Order: sequence, then structure tokens, then C-alpha cells
Amino acid sequence: MNMINDNLIMFVIVGVTFVIAIICLILAIINSSKISAYMDYTDEGDLMGAIKDYYDRVDELAGTINNSSDAIMNERISGCETDIRASLSKIGLVNFNAFDDVTGQMSFALTILDANNDGVILTSLYGHNSCNTYVRKIIDGKSDVKLLDEEKQSLDKAVTSEKRAEEDV
Repeated sequence: MNMINDNLIMFVIVGVTFVIAIICLILAIINSSKISAYMDYTDEGDLMGAIKDYYDRVDELAGTINNSSDAIMNERISGCETDIRASLSKIGLVNFNAFDDVTGQMSFALTILDANNDGVILTSLYGHNSCNTYVRKIIDGKSDVKLLDEEKQSLDKAVTSEKRAEEDV
């Protein structure tokens, strides 16, 4: 019986060794196929040389992207600076009573200008029986028609609003 136990143990050891050998063979085949896939990217079978070339190309590409992205950003900033000069960014508002019998400052003069002081004055005169709205064209901070005192105040506020904004910064 001792011999049967020894044979059984020997059989188990051989069986486990055989299973381990099969597993090792399978892993070797898998690794071999992976290495073969990587070798397809090499010209002469030099895997380390191919990896070095790959990293050199990545570094070169990163440098190109960094250099071109700076140029692109400078171009976009320049475009934004040009666009902002044309935007209506300066505002002046004056509320007032257009008529002696109306209170509550329901009338207003609203000036909207760009950086060149070109834009419009929108004036609304509120009365008990009517509400009239007028638009005045402004070029270089001046109007070609006579302005109400309140419209002049609104225009002055808008023209100087950029200076106040710069002082606040």
C-alpha cells in the first residue's frame, strides 16, 4: 500500500507538472504573438530602436504642437482684440422727467458706443398720453443733430465709461 501511495503521489506530481508546462506553453504563445505584433512596426526587427524612434517622433510632434499652438493663440487674441474694438461696450444712461406734469423719471437717454465712440443714443420721452422713442446716430462721439441736455449727459457718460473701467482695474 505504501507503493500505491508513492505511485499516486508521483502521478499527481507528474500531472501538476504537465498542467504547469501546458500553461507555460500557452503563455509563451500569447507573448510570442504580442512580440510579433510589435515587430511588425520595426524595419529590421529592432524593437528598442523602433520604440526610441516612436518617442523621438512624439517629442517632435509635441514641439510642433506647442509652437503652432502659440502662433494660433496669438492669432486668435489679435482677432479678439480687433473684434472687441467693434463691439458696443461703452454705455451711458440718464433717466429724467421729460415733462413737468410727469414724475418718476420714466423718460431716458441710453447711449451705446464702441471703442471708436461710434454708436447710437436711444431716447424715450414718456408723457401721460404718449411715449415717443428717438434714435440718434453717433460718430466719433458727436451727433449731426442737436441733442437734449440729458442726451449729452448720457453721451458723456458713455464716452468716459471706458476711462472709469480702466481706473477700476
